[in-house]
Order: sequence, then structure tokens, then C-alpha cells
Amino acid sequence: MTLTAAPVSRRKLASLVLLAIATVLALAGCGNLGEFDEGGVARQAEQYYAEKYGDDARVVDVWEDRSYALFGYQSSGQAFCTMSDGRTVLVDFEDGVVGDNRQQDEITAAYEQRFREELEGCCERLGDAGCDVASVAVNGVPLEEDGFFEECISTYYWPEDPAGEKNGDAETTAEQSASFFYAHYTGDDGFFEQEASRILLRAPYVEIELSGADADYADGFPTDAPETPAWVAPIDETCRALLPLTDGDAATQVVVYQAGCRDGASGVADDAAVTDDTENGKLGELSPFDDGDTGADDIGSWLIVEWIPVGKGVYVTSDECGVRLSAGDVTPEIVESPVSLEELQESGGLERFDEREFAPAAFGAYSLAVAPDLFARLPESVRDNGWFDIRLAYDNQDPQTGLAELGVTPGGLAPTLYQVEKNSAAEDVDDAPPYEVIAMRTETLANGYQYSELELFADEPTLLVRM
Repeated sequence: MTLTAAPVSRRKLASLVLLAIATVLALAGCGNLGEFDEGGVARQAEQYYAEKYGDDARVVDVWEDRSYALFGYQSSGQAFCTMSDGRTVLVDFEDGVVGDNRQQDEITAAYEQRFREELEGCCERLGDAGCDVASVAVNGVPLEEDGFFEECISTYYWPEDPAGEKNGDAETTAEQSASFFYAHYTGDDGFFEQEASRILLRAPYVEIELSGADADYADGFPTDAPETPAWVAPIDETCRALLPLTDGDAATQVVVYQAGCRDGASGVADDAAVTDDTENGKLGELSPFDDGDTGADDIGSWLIVEWIPVGKGVYVTSDECGVRLSAGDVTPEIVESPVSLEELQESGGLERFDEREFAPAAFGAYSLAVAPDLFARLPESVRDNGWFDIRLAYDNQDPQTGLAELGVTPGGLAPTLYQVEKNSAAEDVDDAPPYEVIAMRTETLANGYQYSELELFADEPTLLVRM
């Protein structure tokens, strides 16, 4: 008689598979906790410290850098060594010593001074180019003040009580931080060359307000901007001069505003976010994260803000670094709306945007048509995406809106434009509205135009509805 194993149910089999996956993840999550040579790490730290500073400070504590991940703690493969003088040495298990924090204050100040000197030189060159500089800020801090690189340069974080964390003390949640540097700083410029390949510098966020040549536009609304505004070259020169500090890697992001239009702006180092107010009077932006294809001294790609009138009271500008729009690239074409004003009102999608009364006579639909060769002229990365970011502004007072002919008196922000898209959830949810309404911003540009941010696709029309 042949014996056969009982078939395993699908539910039980799925449970076994999940258990196996969980076991593998748990083991992976443990990393090399407890497996590193603590004595060897301490010896590396002490030898490095003695050679660098010429003293005999000893390691009094070693804490492995780890964080709680799925199913357990995961090691970063590094350890913080507390020295007998109170300083800390960071050691990587594979690469050796990363650096120490003994000179962090003076080194951070030295980096700030190098940036300050270059930016002060930039201000002089901007003046020579016919621009008057109103203000310069780095990471939201005025250039003349100290501290714009605090916790922004070669910074690491670890628990305030390493002993408690190492023993699994769940009460330990506070963190401490420090900037770690490998080379010995003695005040000479050679330090920056030695440290350049090791430095971890969050992208410095520089904001410049200026007026004068190619910066004075009515109400901070750039139109007819030159191909290369006068302020670009001085800023380029400064950013190239800063490249050696980061071993040739472009790291400085610059945003240029018309003087007086930056009220409420606040730059941050890690994501370069700014408040909505800064859309007023924005003239240009240099992004180090976009390839400029300019060779070894590449500093990134420029976004030059230039609002192009495209008719029907609509203006567009590129919001993608390295992409420049010109007249004829985008055209609003009148189309038959796939959805009526009543349907949009009944869907409930408008209530969360507006409480005003709509003007039925003004209702109409436009499709943003893209020039056939537009995407072929764009950088390869944008062509591959098939879309890029734009901003759109709408002026109710423009005669081209045709509102007067419709018997509608233009005024304020009513009527205005909305973007309408098919609701992807409508196929799966019975009571979901077929279209989704995307409102123009409630904020306005300096000239009073209402605006929005959207994507322009190569093969997918953008539907705008005026109401």
C-alpha cells in the first residue's frame, strides 16, 4: 500500500509561507547586532584620536548605532565611541573611522565663512551686472548672521542615553547630534581639500532678492525674460567656486526673487520647501539635482520663470528646471465640456473649494494643446517621463477671456478656472462622481492673478473648465 501525504490547505500553506518570510525578515532585521568587535572598534577610535590630536584619550563607552525595524532592531554598521574627554568618535565597521566631533563648532564656522565670502563676492558681481541685491539668506538665516549650517553639515544622530538604549530601555527616546569630521582643521585651506570627499552637506538653500537688470517686472510677474538674465552668470560663478568644498558635486540650490516679493519665505536645507507667498516675484531657480550637461563644472539646471500669454486670459510658465516654454508651445483650445456645470455642482466636488455663486453664462471648457515638437526639444529625462510641471495663471480682466461678450462682468476671482480629471475611483465605487475637480489656488500672485500647479503631458490633454 502506498502512503501519500495529506494535502496542505491553501490557507495553511499561505500561513507557512508568511511565517517563513517573517523569519527571514526577522533574521535580516537583527543585522550584526552584538557581532561586531567592540574592542577592535575602540582601538581604531583611540589610534585615530591619538594620531590626529596627539593625546591619550581613551574610549569609555561604545554604542552600536541601530534602529527598530520590522520584527526587531537593525544595525547601521556603525558605532559611536565616547572618549574620556567627552568627545565622540564615529567608526564604520567596514570603512573604519568616519570622524569625530571635537572641532565641529570651528569647522562648521569655517564652512560658513567660505560660503559667506563667495556669496559676498556674488553680490559684488551682481552689482557689476546692474542688479541691486536687497537680501541674501542661507537656509533661512541672513547671510551676515552665523548658524546657517547648524545641524546641516556631516551631522549624525544617536540616543541621548546610549547605555539605556543598548540595554533595551524603551524610555530612552531623546536624541543628541553632532557634526563629524575626519581631517584635522588648523585654519588652513588645505583642510577643505582633504575633507571634500568625506563631507556630508545638505543642499544649502540660498535665497537672493534683487532688483535692477532683468529683475524688475510689473507686480513680480516676469514676462519677456531674456534667454539668460543678467543675474545668472554671477550666481553660476559663485556656485562653481563652491564645488571644491563638496568634491565637485553640485550642492547649492539658489532661488532668486524680485526685491520685496519674498515676504514670508522660509528655506530649509533638506527639501528646500518654501511658503506659498514666495510664488510672488520668483524669478528663477538653480537646482543642483538636475543635470545641466555642462561638463565637469556642472552646477545644475536653471529654471527661468517667464509667464507666457497663451490667450483666453491664461498664462503659463515652466515649473521644471531645465525646461523653458516659449510662445506657441501651449495653446488653450475651446472644446465641448464632457461634464456640465450642473453635474459638477451635483457631484459635490465644488463645495470644498468654493462657497461663491457661479456664473452659468461664463461656463466653458478649454484643452491645453501642446505644440507637436515641444517634447522633442526638451531634455531627454523629461521626454522619457512624458510630462513636466507647469504653473498656470488666469486673469479675469483680460479682454481675451470673452466674458464681456457673454454678459458677465469680470471682477475679483469669479469666475475662474478649474482643472477637471476623470475620477479613477469611479470604476470601482458606485456612487463616486465620474470627474474630479481640482481647484485653482485661493492664494494669488502679486498681480492678483489666481494660479495653480499642474502637469503637462505629451499625449494626454489637460482639461480646464471656466465657471
